[in-house]
Amino acid sequence: MSLKWWRGPREEPSAATAGPASPAGPSGSGATAPEPADAPDTQQDGTGTHDTHSAEVVTAEQGVGFAELPTEAPRTGPLSPLPAPLLTGLPTGLPGMRADGGLLRGRWIAAASLTGTSHLLHGTSGQDVYRYTATHDGSGLVLVVCDGLGSRPATAQTGAGLLASYLCEAAAHITGQRMAEVPQDVLREVLATGNAAVRRHRAAVLEPLTDSDLAATVAVCWLPLPAEGEGEDEGVARHALTGHAVRVGDCNVFTLARGRYEAPFPAASEGPANVVTAYLPCEDPARVAEYAPVALAGVDAVVVTTDGLAIDLFDSPSVRTWLASRWSVPCGPARMLDSLRYRRQGSHDDRTALITWSAPLDHIPRLEP
Repeated sequence: MSLKWWRGPREEPSAATAGPASPAGPSGSGATAPEPADAPDTQQDGTGTHDTHSAEVVTAEQGVGFAELPTEAPRTGPLSPLPAPLLTGLPTGLPGMRADGGLLRGRWIAAASLTGTSHLLHGTSGQDVYRYTATHDGSGLVLVVCDGLGSRPATAQTGAGLLASYLCEAAAHITGQRMAEVPQDVLREVLATGNAAVRRHRAAVLEPLTDSDLAATVAVCWLPLPAEGEGEDEGVARHALTGHAVRVGDCNVFTLARGRYEAPFPAASEGPANVVTAYLPCEDPARVAEYAPVALAGVDAVVVTTDGLAIDLFDSPSVRTWLASRWSVPCGPARMLDSLRYRRQGSHDDRTALITWSAPLDHIPRLEP
């Protein structure tokens, strides 16, 4: 069992239950507190909930001589001013911000990962990693997110990076025919292959580290693509409007359709959940893996997240509204980064989202030869 984060009981947020901001703990986040239903410093408009004084807010947090671009991302609940972020001195540290946006096999993919304020306050590394690939036979896209456990601050991000890369390498060999027949078995095989590769790497290169030193939670999502030369309608019918996902631990998958979210995997159980018992690498990945089909009928986008963002989506109406508005269209990398710049009382963990939109882009400009 490994310490990861602590969260309070799930309930509909209300102003009466909102308390003071919670300090971040050494494990990577503070308590998740209920948020006010109508925070005084936000308002609703056609683009979702946003801060009405973003320029002033950013200026107020710039007391140490650095400048940042303003944002309309919401601020929810009583919040303290942010101190200067501390960078990690670890050679295994990850960059504090990562973002991507572009086409892969005709589908737009965007991703962003921000180091949580708990890490920035203590000068430790973020531990979220995302990867994506397309299968060699062109049958599908593969989206992977991994989250290293905060109880291993010097090494778990290394495990998350290795696991994400090895999983993508294994998933690239998935065939559409096998996914149509035994999708659950295929994705469990991918987990087993990636798990074994990380353990071999550890034994060959990273001795005397143990499996728990590299422990990470993970979600893998396979989404169908129409065959080359096949029309979009034919492709949709051929794949029965279903994707497939597997996870170990508390990463999650969401579908977004007309501003509404659905989650194939359930939310974490109510009450304290600062102990994670399922992670990779381990002796028996099949025992800890969870599988879920991903219904794609009418879906605008599929979002794969680590737990820091998943908790906010489950628990915060203002975050759900804000992200639905930002993700209503395919995002470039700067827009993806800005979408995760909201502040919410009790939200201190790393935030990572990896998204693909269902429809191909109508117009793709080409450079002149």
